[in-house]
Amino acid sequence: MQYELANGEFPRLKIYFHLYLRNISANLLGFVIILVLNFFTPMTSGWVGRTLLENGEGHYLISLFPFILIIIALLQYQVQCPVCLYLTARAQGQPCEQYSRQYVQRRILNLPLILAAANLAVYILVPAALIVYFLFFGHGAMNGKIAALLFFRSVMIGLITASLSFFIVESYTRHISIPLVFPDGGLTEVPGAFRVNVMRRIRLLNLAGTLTPMLILVVTLAFVVWDVMGTPGFSAQLVLDIFFFTIVLCVIFIAIGFRLNVLVGRSVREPIDGMLRVVKKVEQGDFSQRIRVVSNDELGELAEAGNRMIQGLAERERVRESFGRYVTPEIRDKILSGEIPLDGERKQATMLFADLRGFSSYVESHSPEEVILSMREYFTFMEKAVRDHGGLVLQFVGDEIEAVFGVPLEVADHADKAVHAALQMRQSLTRFNQARQQEGKLVFRHGVGICSGPVLAGNTGSKDHPAYGLIGDTVNKASRIQELTKDFSCDVLIARQTQELLQGGFDLRARGEHAVEGHFHKVEAFEVIAHA
Repeated sequence: MQYELANGEFPRLKIYFHLYLRNISANLLGFVIILVLNFFTPMTSGWVGRTLLENGEGHYLISLFPFILIIIALLQYQVQCPVCLYLTARAQGQPCEQYSRQYVQRRILNLPLILAAANLAVYILVPAALIVYFLFFGHGAMNGKIAALLFFRSVMIGLITASLSFFIVESYTRHISIPLVFPDGGLTEVPGAFRVNVMRRIRLLNLAGTLTPMLILVVTLAFVVWDVMGTPGFSAQLVLDIFFFTIVLCVIFIAIGFRLNVLVGRSVREPIDGMLRVVKKVEQGDFSQRIRVVSNDELGELAEAGNRMIQGLAERERVRESFGRYVTPEIRDKILSGEIPLDGERKQATMLFADLRGFSSYVESHSPEEVILSMREYFTFMEKAVRDHGGLVLQFVGDEIEAVFGVPLEVADHADKAVHAALQMRQSLTRFNQARQQEGKLVFRHGVGICSGPVLAGNTGSKDHPAYGLIGDTVNKASRIQELTKDFSCDVLIARQTQELLQGGFDLRARGEHAVEGHFHKVEAFEVIAHA
């Protein structure tokens, strides 16, 4: 049974009905237990219940229970009303004006405990008031001895009823109400919500299932012994022996019950505490932690599943860190979180291509180890220049770098950032060459081409090997402009489209229009001298 907030409809009456059904059913069971125990409790005058019925007071006690149900139903209405009103308003797409979301969240978490406490209070107050009335205004059958026994029994059954109501209502709210009020979780962060931990639940179970029945037995037997004291044919020693035997038996089972309570609680609590400690460390980034598996039950299965999850998170973190070596951390996190669509999107961006000059002859005249080392050092300097200005290095192809500014993170001044990056690449290459000259190595030269305009960004790879790339005329133009740097013996050229977008001051030199491969129209280029 699941309810959804959809189409403006919400089964508010069903929510009310099912909550009432569960709470009232617990009270009905308590009422039946009270009737059965009272009817079959022996006294010298006969069964207690039969005596009260013959004197007319039993009918009042029976008629008392509908009154108790009415009080409990009214209290329950007041307690659960905010939850149902809030869910109804949400289903209709309207804000709940009477109650805030945090108030409703706190109420739904506290609902089982509030209803249980209300039930217990009613089982104490209403019978007490009625018994007092019978003692002073009744027909005499309700003496002090019977009144005390009935009141004690009502309180004990109230404890059992409250415990039963707590677990029944909590089970319902966990399956129905909580998923609706907490669609994204966060139950442990609600201020003012009572927390009934595992140990308290086990103690409550022990109280309702072991201690309370034993107390009812001992106290009932004590009243019976008290009632028969001094009657003809009474064997005081036999009755006392039976009474003491019952007490010893109850003490033994209560002690065993409490000991089992501690052992069972520890067997549940300790594995959970261990899981929480590991989860907190994993949350802080320590993926070397593992949950200690100490059983083969459900907790053991949970621990094994938790370890598999931690291992998966560790592998995902390794992938994340590896991916971060190819793109900036900001872009990496956005791609992994799904904020950047990989199926294709049109963007305005600035492309940058950088290519080494005369590198083929350098490769032929030097060892592979030296070539790879030199390329790695060169690419490290160039990539840093791109990243320092918010750019993304798309790929290294041979001795060429392809980078973009304004994609996938949109920036208004992507053209300025690209030109600033090119100037930093120039400075970095100068320092790189100075170090190589001191080592007696050949210096490097490169050409940088920049063009701004529309691009199509997305996953240009295969299904099994995705690759984030850009396509379009702007990409091709930037590559061709980079080749023009050879004709003008300069290191940085930009297209007219980039020059028109520049916001900062740059010292530029017009190089005119030139035909480039793959384009029908000539491309107007500008040489970047320096930052003005």
